[in-house]
Amino acid sequence: MVKPSHAPPWVPSRTPLILAPILLAACAPATAQSPPSPAPAAETDKGTIQVTGQAQILVPADRVSISFGVETEAESARTASALNAERMDEVIGAVRRSGVEGLRIETFGYSLNPEYRTPNRGDPSQRTISGYRATNNIRVILPDVGAAGEILDTAIGAGANRVLTLQFEASDTREARLEALREAVGVAQEEAQTIADAMGVTLGPPLEVRGGASPGEPRVLARAAVMDEMAGIRTPIEAGRQTVSASVTVLFRILEETR
Repeated sequence: MVKPSHAPPWVPSRTPLILAPILLAACAPATAQSPPSPAPAAETDKGTIQVTGQAQILVPADRVSISFGVETEAESARTASALNAERMDEVIGAVRRSGVEGLRIETFGYSLNPEYRTPNRGDPSQRTISGYRATNNIRVILPDVGAAGEILDTAIGAGANRVLTLQFEASDTREARLEALREAVGVAQEEAQTIADAMGVTLGPPLEVRGGASPGEPRVLARAAVMDEMAGIRTPIEAGRQTVSASVTVLFRILEETR
């Protein structure tokens, strides 16, 4: 005869609930826990090489700016100013009648100042006004550099008695700047490759580039140089060329050693 069991009622086991997370973790893909693969040896950073490349392009000047003026003196300010205005009108009229197409005239730097007389003793407090000096300057911009000498002769013949500067420049330097940049980059690459070859390493890609191109400074003849150019009557004035320059600094990566 089987005796009745006095065991407590059956209670579901909780063990599967505890083991489930452990089993799930054990079944997770192995790749999720794997470390990243190392980079190929050829791409390993071994340092850098920094070089600077420079280039210059000469551009013929095709525009000229001429600055000259009229200076007059008189006992009174009114007379000095009126005489200056009359003479400057003659100069401007003569320049406009020169027949050079496309020229522009700008007025700048007008002044009217007293002139002083100092006694023989040299005491500044005893000086007196002896007259007045009026000065008026104009700038003529020409699209034809070959007409520079003609315009100067014309202005001086009409009464201009002050020659300031001649400035020759290239009106468009865009293509020259781009070409200078290309050449500067090429120089930098060539120098970096030469260094890498000498070190026995592989030159990597550029990491950083700095630099740019400059349109350059126009060729300027100061007053003394202008007078030297004009030593001979109607002697042609050489315009010369404008220098466009570029400079770039490039930082290259060094890769694996080649030997």
